[in-house]
Amino acid sequence: MKKFFFFLAGFLLSFSLLMYVYITFTSNLPEPETVVPSSLVIEYSDGTPFYFPRALWYNLDEYPEKLITTLIISEDEDFFAHMGIDVFGIFRGLYSTFIKKDIQGGSTLTQQLARSLYLSQERTIERKIKELFISFYLEKIRTKKEILELYLNTVYMGNGIYGFGTASKYYFGKEPKDLTLSEIALLVNTVKSPEYYNPQELKGNYKKADIVLKRLLTEKVISNLEYKEYSNQLENIKAYKIVEEEYDEEIFWRVIEELKELGFDLNVLRKGFKVKTTLRSEYNDILKQNLSEKNAALIVNYITGEILGYFGKGVDEGRRQTGSLIKPFYYYKALLEGYNLDSKLFDLPIKIGDWTPQNFEKNYFGQTTLEEALVHSRNVPSLNLYLMLGDNNVRMFLQDQLKIEGYYPNDLTLSLGTLETSHEELAKGFSALLNGGVVVKPHIVDEVISYNGIVYYKAKPEIENVIRKSKRSQLEASYLIINLLREVVKRGTGVRANIPGKYIVGKTGTAEQFSWFMGADGQTLMIISQDGKDLLGGRDVAPVWKNIALKIKIGEKPFTIFSIYRRLDVVKINPLKYIDYQYIYEMIQEGNLSVKTLANILKTFDEESLFEFLSYMNTISQDLTLELWKILGGES
Repeated sequence: MKKFFFFLAGFLLSFSLLMYVYITFTSNLPEPETVVPSSLVIEYSDGTPFYFPRALWYNLDEYPEKLITTLIISEDEDFFAHMGIDVFGIFRGLYSTFIKKDIQGGSTLTQQLARSLYLSQERTIERKIKELFISFYLEKIRTKKEILELYLNTVYMGNGIYGFGTASKYYFGKEPKDLTLSEIALLVNTVKSPEYYNPQELKGNYKKADIVLKRLLTEKVISNLEYKEYSNQLENIKAYKIVEEEYDEEIFWRVIEELKELGFDLNVLRKGFKVKTTLRSEYNDILKQNLSEKNAALIVNYITGEILGYFGKGVDEGRRQTGSLIKPFYYYKALLEGYNLDSKLFDLPIKIGDWTPQNFEKNYFGQTTLEEALVHSRNVPSLNLYLMLGDNNVRMFLQDQLKIEGYYPNDLTLSLGTLETSHEELAKGFSALLNGGVVVKPHIVDEVISYNGIVYYKAKPEIENVIRKSKRSQLEASYLIINLLREVVKRGTGVRANIPGKYIVGKTGTAEQFSWFMGADGQTLMIISQDGKDLLGGRDVAPVWKNIALKIKIGEKPFTIFSIYRRLDVVKINPLKYIDYQYIYEMIQEGNLSVKTLANILKTFDEESLFEFLSYMNTISQDLTLELWKILGGES
């Protein structure tokens, strides 16, 4: 009785210890399907693979029976009988470990799967013990067929390739069902030493693969005649060589982020899903060939929102200052509010606190039109327009109407482009300007298709907002801004992007460390940035833009808005009250501006504006007003 008690106590203690170890090793393990090597297939719009997938997923019934039979006979002939481990293999392993001092052991397919999914390849006793318990765990939570399917799709096959299906395409350029038995022998033999025995490494591989065929002969799966036939074929097999190009990680993660936003579980997508993107492979090739690491570029169909080309860092979530690329957005608002291309903007010194913004040329023209101010990207009249529209009004228009996200500074420098944002956000804003007021969100995922051909998702244009009309309709304002941006390219800061015979619109942008050019035709918009100091959007980026635009044929598609609006109402405005008359007076007092120079500027004014200017100035200094009046030819 006493012996029985000790036996029972020992048994319970051993059992409890084993259960404790089992729970310790398996309680927090993720589902096996969630840790399989990724097999998501991403394609360009024409079906060209974005990269060669390193792990394609095939269902068990897509693998030929002769492959499964050969694998089991070669690697684990008792697979369908055991509980995950090979008892005799364990004893052989213990002998090798403690007698030969070489940590080894017979591994079943389940053990190999446990090792590849959850453990490292290091040869230690601890790893081996974990492997045994995890194998039991896998046999408990999955059927034999499920384990076999996982193994076939996840076993390492050399050259960064996982799974027999992927190896079949990578090494032989064919689907698994089309493999010959001699090719199957080569692949099954690869499992034993993936980097040494894979079909691209011929060192002894054919001789070792012949052993696999002999096992099939021994098990009477093939006849003597068949054995000789397949054995002879081994020496004539040549591995197929896939030409691989480095894929763009920026694009890959852009696709992944959009898939997450669409609600797709990446663990599900890994099981053979195909994602077709909107990207055109030829566009991306052209961008790669013509841009450097200092550039970033985005090509978008701004009618549908389809991203056609994508290059560089920060295209989707970057924070580059826009410079003058921001100006068309509030010029568009001004046109909505009733301003016209010939509306007058004053171009005189201005001071806001300690900030004294200047035109790029560091000169003033007195009075200019809204058209000329944008065509030549003049800062001071643009700032005056911004002030007339109202700081809060412009901010709300940018954020609430155009839906442009980014970092907005808390001061008036926003008017000259200290907004920090990305190419995609800018493209979203420009879409509304160019298509008649519809804010279209850029997207890169076109279709998501399962392994059996079911379309789980098909993209359609996503409209984030429709701009509200004001004194002028959205279409009228778009008609005007398109004409304005055409002049920028014809004779303004964007002249280096002009393509003779093509109707191109565009805008330059220059910030302290970034330069830009946005150009478009009636359907396609391309924004290119370049990082670095002492750069100009018109001088440095516009020629690059033109070179690429010629190759992808931007300029072929006309603006349909032109056929809708030909005559526009005229609404007069008066921006004179926003000029900093006190600052002009102080400049004259300090000798930084002569009365004669100011008078010459005033000669550009029409009579009505001149009298109004002098009236405002008279409230600051009657003497200065009188002196100006005399120089201009008036009477005292």
